[in-house]
Amino acid sequence: LQLAMQQLPEKQRIVFNLRYYDEMPYQQMSKVLETSEGALKASYHHAVKKIEDYILNH
Repeated sequence: LQLAMQQLPEKQRIVFNLRYYDEMPYQQMSKVLETSEGALKASYHHAVKKIEDYILNH
């Protein structure tokens, strides 16, 4: 998982860490990162997809 996460762009890596490991709600992340909840959800979704693809192909 760590190797897959290293492949992510910085923003996606931050969002993934906050959501997956810290279990931070999107509303709180939105305030901390000054980004809309929709953008955060999209970033998290893309991060999960990239991690899945990396794990399946390596």
